[in-house]
Amino acid sequence: MDIFMMLATLIVNAIAILLIYQFVKKLPRMDKLLFIAVSYAILYFGVIIIYWISGFGIDSQINDAAKDFVTYLFVPVNVILLIPFVANKFAKMRNNEISKRDFYERLIKVVFVGVIILVIECVYFKNMKQNIMYMKETVQSVKLEGQEQNTILENVVDETNKSTTNEIRLNLTNTEIVNETTNTVSRNVVEKTLNKNELE
Repeated sequence: MDIFMMLATLIVNAIAILLIYQFVKKLPRMDKLLFIAVSYAILYFGVIIIYWISGFGIDSQINDAAKDFVTYLFVPVNVILLIPFVANKFAKMRNNEISKRDFYERLIKVVFVGVIILVIECVYFKNMKQNIMYMKETVQSVKLEGQEQNTILENVVDETNKSTTNEIRLNLTNTEIVNETTNTVSRNVVEKTLNKNELE
């Protein structure tokens, strides 16, 4: 994971824990720790489940690539969005300021909102993975096209080299023929000249 992403997730987690702590700080230490741990655990498993559901039909390599980042970022975001509403009522219930019924009513409302948020996140994760898959396929097709173009270019260069080599050979052969013909004509002229001189 990128260093900036790690810093972002650490900051978001710190904000989430501090926010919950503000609501439950008057509770006994064990109750505070238990509430924060249970809240994180429930939302962690919720995010893991919807991430898994959103991965149906997606390449496993792509599915696993963003898992840690999504988990570490979206769990504290969900904690910030949902848990303060429960923490407030939980603290009041533990201090006997409200009845358990009031707490459970609030809990049911928050769970309902949480399910809606998780469904929205599931759709978002699915779209994100499909976009990554599309980009990967595009990059692969561009690479294949590049390889095909390189192959075509190499074939053209090979053909050009063969043609050039054949032309050079043909020119050399023609030059040799011309030279031989010239030499033959020259010898014939010299011989005729010598024969003529001898006759005179």
